[in-house]
Amino acid sequence: MDTTIGSVPENLPVVCIVGGPNSNDYGSNRILHHTIGLPDFTQELRCFQTVTCYQAVVNNLDDAHEQIDAAISTALKESKPVYISISCNLPSIPHPNFSHHPVPFFLSPRYEFQMQYGSIGWSVGATLGYAQVAKDKRVLAFIGDGSFQVTAQEVSTMLRWGQNSIIFLINNGGYTIEVEIHDGPYNVIKNWNYTGVVEAFHNGEGKCYTAKVRTEEQLKEAIEEAQGPKKDCLCFIEVIVHKDDTSKELLEWGSRVSAANSRPPNPQ
Repeated sequence: MDTTIGSVPENLPVVCIVGGPNSNDYGSNRILHHTIGLPDFTQELRCFQTVTCYQAVVNNLDDAHEQIDAAISTALKESKPVYISISCNLPSIPHPNFSHHPVPFFLSPRYEFQMQYGSIGWSVGATLGYAQVAKDKRVLAFIGDGSFQVTAQEVSTMLRWGQNSIIFLINNGGYTIEVEIHDGPYNVIKNWNYTGVVEAFHNGEGKCYTAKVRTEEQLKEAIEEAQGPKKDCLCFIEVIVHKDDTSKELLEWGSRVSAANSRPPNPQ
């Protein structure tokens, strides 16, 4: 969404494409994964309505062609970002509307924007955030490596304000929970030196403790350090685990979500 917001004052025709719920789930009152726990699928749309000049929610193929064309043409005409949500079970389904020859499109040049260049952007609206619980008046935070890559800068804020939270980063080399739902190259992320990132944020200012652990014994030692000599520090413990180290329950849950996401559309 940051790209979309930034494109508004720059007058850039960014097309933000997001994956939406299965088309069968609209109006079902189901609570879906990667939501805030309410059967309301318009929350993300309402957020993007404030920073886009056109929004298209594609949950059937009958008018998908027209909706997508309208979104792209509006982005070009207005030189502003647009939002397209496409139900996750639609992209792989062929449809006659998309076999037609493209309709010629002519855009009259606008003098004030002739020298600007647009870009195409993609937004993934589903990320896991910090799971936090209070213990002995300290905050414990558990986060995956993929999630940390979109929230890392907040550690700098924590250091600035002298927080002594204990953060456990579970480094399993990617979006393992997403792999169990639907695998693909988009689940592969660049591995960071996560403790090195936090040390860079620290930059010798404030109190900070980092540890990179690979064994149970190392983890125990790091926790003892965080609760003892480093109890007044922001403690960042990177726990390195195998990418396939998942529970039976997660595998079963991923299989159920995958089946739910891939249901074909109901007949119109």
